[in-house]
Amino acid sequence: MYALVTGGSQGVGYYMARELKMRGYELILVARNEEKLKKVAKELDAKVFRALDLAKEYRAMRELIEEFKPNVVINNAGCGFYGDFVSQDEEKIMKMIDLNITALTYITKKAMENMDKGYIMNVASIAACRPVPKAAVYAATKAYVKHLTASLIPEAPPGIYLSYLLLSPTATRFWDKAEWPTHNIKWIMLSPEKAAKRAIRKMFKGKKRIAVGPVSVLYCLGK
Repeated sequence: MYALVTGGSQGVGYYMARELKMRGYELILVARNEEKLKKVAKELDAKVFRALDLAKEYRAMRELIEEFKPNVVINNAGCGFYGDFVSQDEEKIMKMIDLNITALTYITKKAMENMDKGYIMNVASIAACRPVPKAAVYAATKAYVKHLTASLIPEAPPGIYLSYLLLSPTATRFWDKAEWPTHNIKWIMLSPEKAAKRAIRKMFKGKKRIAVGPVSVLYCLGK
């Protein structure tokens, strides 16, 4: 049995991959940073790994999915940026849309086409549930992930279980890369290990809407 994890070299993706390995899955890891990816692949004994910039190279995922036909697909790769919409670098905005929306959509489609039975979890965010000033495009991309997955659930063939993860603020390098202030939210952040374990456990229970942590439950209540 194979499990494919994008963004699997660090943060929540790394801990999801580790949890799946502990459950007996052979790993297919995809991440942009080749050096980090090789280290994690060695640590987790992942025989299959690819260094890809999915914002540009997402079509390369077709070959991986068709060859190995993973039983679990975790669309975790993503990015975000914080700041006034008008002043943000438009190239970064378009890259975020390509990664968070285009690549995820393509991988989800190819997984559904090639999977006999299994699980697909698309990582969204609590930002999907409400407008987020200063992170408008990021929130919109995560709302897309939420609504796409929720809309595909009734379409999925028997034996294929789709879910979306409303991830609470988690203590990873995401915030530094996004230049997103955290002084007001540090106290509510989950550890990436706990977040990953809870998400994987709920996925295998067949949960469709996965809220991890009390913040996500409350923030997305009724959304």
